[in-house]
Amino acid sequence: MSRRRQKPPIRAPKPATVPTDVDALRRSLEAMEATLRRIEAEGADAYMKRRMAEMDEARLVARGQALEAAAARAKAEAERKALSDLIDKAPGVAGWLMRRARKRAGL
Repeated sequence: MSRRRQKPPIRAPKPATVPTDVDALRRSLEAMEATLRRIEAEGADAYMKRRMAEMDEARLVARGQALEAAAARAKAEAERKALSDLIDKAPGVAGWLMRRARKRAGL
């Protein structure tokens, strides 16, 4: 009789449960079915008109955000230029050090 400790029997790995994926797919399917029922009840024309209105609203929001981003970029460029001009005009050793640091940074 062997004095070695016997290994426990190998068990089959437990199947990984993925309820989140199944639940997400189920919710997505229910949402699509609800949309289809709404289209059937209202008619395709009413659904398409409402959807086009939503898309127009989203387009206007995106355009507004693009304009805000362009304004912010212009403001940042103006501030960078002003700072660069101040560094160029800075007197003495401190100005020289700032110009040298800017040159070494590649700016």
